[in-house]
Amino acid sequence: MEQKEITNEKALKALEHMKNYCSATNLDELNYVIKVIKKLNNDGITNPLETDFTSLKK
Repeated sequence: MEQKEITNEKALKALEHMKNYCSATNLDELNYVIKVIKKLNNDGITNPLETDFTSLKK
């Protein structure tokens, strides 16, 4: 099976679609994940799984 290239935009689109089927008990968590991916994308992190975050200050 060929592996697809997943971008932040594709992931966000899928998460937004998932909101329609998400139970109310998990909606806050799903909205949080959407906000995190949007922030990463806005900050120029296009591939968060391959990004080295160890250099960030705490």
